Amino acid sequence: MKIGAIASAPEVLGLIKEALEKNLHEDQFVFLERRNDELDIDRIDLFSTNVLIVDAETISKADLKVISSCTKEHSNPAIIYATKNAQDGQLIELMRAGVMEVISYPITSGELLEAIERLRLRRYIASTYRPRGKILSFISAKGGAGATFIAGNLGYSLAVDCKEKVLFVDLHMQFGDAAFYLVETAGPRTLTDVISQTGLDSTVIASATTQVTDNYFLLQAPDSPDKAVGIKPQHIDNLLTVAIQDYDYVIVDLPREIEAITMKVLDRSDKIYIVFQPVISYLRAVTKVLNLFNLLGYESRKTETILNRMDRGVAISLEKMEDAIQKSIDWVFPNDFVNATESVNTGIPLEKMRPHIPLSNAFKAMAGEITEVEIEVKDHASWMQKWFK
Repeated sequence: MKIGAIASAPEVLGLIKEALEKNLHEDQFVFLERRNDELDIDRIDLFSTNVLIVDAETISKADLKVISSCTKEHSNPAIIYATKNAQDGQLIELMRAGVMEVISYPITSGELLEAIERLRLRRYIASTYRPRGKILSFISAKGGAGATFIAGNLGYSLAVDCKEKVLFVDLHMQFGDAAFYLVETAGPRTLTDVISQTGLDSTVIASATTQVTDNYFLLQAPDSPDKAVGIKPQHIDNLLTVAIQDYDYVIVDLPREIEAITMKVLDRSDKIYIVFQPVISYLRAVTKVLNLFNLLGYESRKTETILNRMDRGVAISLEKMEDAIQKSIDWVFPNDFVNATESVNTGIPLEKMRPHIPLSNAFKAMAGEITEVEIEVKDHASWMQKWFK
């Protein structure tokens, strides 16, 4: 690879040189200093440079503008940005500008080389393999919408009814509980055990998962918030890159907070499902989420809406709900509190426990449409007609 660096000071440039020249790969290097604090990226051959290292103690709007212009016009280089104490909002700005890796300032040799190796792996995978799987992300418009329950049970239908290999990733860093929805006893390993591995591959991921059924695997969230400290967007990006080589579908259960890790997953997702309930507060929330996704540049076809816990007693019609959110409702799941609660309390997927009830049929129908596999679903069409007359 060809690696360039534009450093803020001679001592920083010296540190970068020392780190890169110790690397055993036969890379080419270009080392430059900023001129009057400006990047002047055009001094580097952007077409042939694969990685560009940039540092700044604080993130400037000028840097963001230059980087954004560069990444929009050129597929190369992948940019590593070193900065001090970047907050979530700043990380999102860097990611929006097209920065691939963010490392700490002052630069350390180990962290810099790890970032370069992640980019090298990604470049190798991109040039050698076509991803096998797709990433499906689920997010609640408002707390308690039921996104975890729907995501987990859809994964079961994809694995059992459609014979797909599925990985469920719980990214609720604050007390994620997806395991309670799918298994009676969770395994001892979590996302933290995967992230801490230096050579992440499909074997490492598999060793940390809990098997739900023959073709369905769960990667649990850290079991306490303190164990999530140190997990960065690039860790999750690397995890997804490896996972989609081995699984047909990677289902990611996301927290409601739109921060750097969530943004990384949303950017990588093939589909984003927004889950809400037939209540005014949820309709307001889903409208805000859709507006945010529009500002972030996500195409409307990338996002779908799921109306959960719908029943005949709801005063607001589907038509009025669609008018309120200014988007069609793509999926409707019936309200079945008794069976859903029993499923969660026992840790048994709903379809395994009650295979022919309307709620289980809704999961089968959705899985069948996603995979384009024909699944016989008794009485599902007649149930749906009640809402879409």
